[in-house]
Order: sequence, then structure tokens, then C-alpha cells
Amino acid sequence: MPAMKVLIVGGSGYLGQFLIHALAKGPATHQVAFTFSSRTLTKAPANAVACKVDLVSGEGLREAFQEQGPFQAVINCAAVSQPGECEKKPEQARSVNVPSAVLDCLKQQQSEHGTTACLIHFSTDQVYNGSKAWWNEDDVCSPVNVYGQTKLQGEQAIKDRWAHSIILRSSIIYGQEPPEPVDRALFLSWLDKALSDVQSPCPSFFEDEWRCPTYVQDITSLCGKILELESSSPKELAALAGVYNMGGPDRLSRLDMANEVAKVRGYDSSRIRGVASASVSRPVRSPQDISMKSERLESAFGIRFKPFCTALHEIYAQ
Repeated sequence: MPAMKVLIVGGSGYLGQFLIHALAKGPATHQVAFTFSSRTLTKAPANAVACKVDLVSGEGLREAFQEQGPFQAVINCAAVSQPGECEKKPEQARSVNVPSAVLDCLKQQQSEHGTTACLIHFSTDQVYNGSKAWWNEDDVCSPVNVYGQTKLQGEQAIKDRWAHSIILRSSIIYGQEPPEPVDRALFLSWLDKALSDVQSPCPSFFEDEWRCPTYVQDITSLCGKILELESSSPKELAALAGVYNMGGPDRLSRLDMANEVAKVRGYDSSRIRGVASASVSRPVRSPQDISMKSERLESAFGIRFKPFCTALHEIYAQ
């Protein structure tokens, strides 16, 4: 397919880094620009252009569109995704999780260049309240914390203002170490370290909160397919616009994930202990079961998300 001009908002984060490398170095070699807030990437492909943007205020985003656009696709990975931070600073969380500045720039680009870019936006499984298993896209959303509330508000803003969009409700994203460090703990890295350190007590893991962990390489493949469809058949992609669950095929608790990692890595699973989530005092309410059905997304774009165990073998074989 022909190369496209693509902007990755939040490119210095975990998912953003993998997308930059996949799209700027992949078969299509897209013209990629990406945003960063405080620390740019030193290992990004040479043809990827870094744009400094303050995602809270939106400062710098308009310049990125003007200097590097017009973009045919925008992938928005940016989020304040730590629920605790969202509770402490709800307005700051809302300013990032509701992508008003991105939507403003898309509208301006459309007005100036006649370009209706495809927007791929990452939302969260935490828009669901956790009261049952296997949520689908038609279920009513009633998030229990500020993070979920602001992400749901972001979804609504996109629905109201930009029809040519794919909104992906993501579960926990896991995978290989990113090319460069990120400013938050990575669940799989922390889990592997905790299980491998036999000199220290092994932490307990929640046994009664369930998610559908999603492999980062599957997400980059999905985004590649969406861009391919935008390039070859934009009307077909427009017909697929909407909200999709994006979770792996397994409904797993933190305890389940710990046991899977121990099995694949050969660690002593007898050290692993489960604990009820209610036994731990936490400052933020967390939904109990936000496992999701993702068949609609898999059918629409012809993909299959890897099971957690299969992906672990791939990750640790490298």
C-alpha cells in the first residue's frame, strides 16, 4: 500500500513506541510523526519526526499538524491512565483523556486541506463497571472511577465531532520491553522480576479481578490493517467506524497471569499466593470483572488476538 502521513499522539509511551517502530519501519514505511511531552526518543527510526506537545494544554499540537501534515491518519495513544492520578487531578485527567485539542486540529486540517483523516483512539475496559463477565460493546457503560469516566467522556466527544474514527477499548497491554524506558511500571516486567527474585517475599496477587490482557504486537498489527484499509478503501473503513472492545481471548486474574508467567519461565509457582481484592485497602475503586468479548473487532478486521500463554512464549523466546 502507498505510504501515508501518520501522527502518533503519545508516541513516547509504551504502545506509542511500538507503533512508531512498526509503522515507520514496516513494509509500507509510513511517514510517521509523533508527539512527546518532556523526553523525546533517542532510538526512534531516523525517518520518524518528533514533535514536542503539552497534552494537558494542547500547546504544540497545532504546530505539529501545520508543519508535518496534512495527516491521513492520527493514532491517539495519549492518556492519563493511572487511576490514582486521575482521582487526585480529575481536571488534568479530563484535559488529556478527552482529546479536544486533537479533534480541533483534525477539524482545522479538514477545513484547510479537505483531508478527513482516520482517527484511531485508544479507550479502556474501565468504562464498564465490572458487575459481570464478558462485556460487549452494546452494554451500558457506568464507570466506577474518574479514569473510566474521563475515557468515556473522550469516546463521546469523538462520536460527536469526528465520525471517521475507530475507538478501541483496551484491556491491560503487555509485551516486550519497549525500545526506550517509560515513566511507569510495566506489569509484565514487574511480575517477572517479582517471581524471579527468590530472595525476597513474593507479593500476593488479586484472585478475583478479571481482565483480558492484550498483546502489544497484536495491537500494532491491527493498526497496520486499519491504515491499509484507509489507504485502499476508505469508504469500507468508514462503514466500520465505531467503538470496539480490544481484549485478548483469555479472562484472567492477576493470580492467573502470575501462574502463567511462572509456568513459561520455569519459576517456582508454590511461592505464588492469591488474595481477595477486598482485603487490600486502595484509594481508588476498581471494577471487579471487565473481561470483554472482542469478536466484533476480530471479525471486522480479520484478526485474531493471541492467547496470553502463546504471547508469553513469543516474548521470552527473544
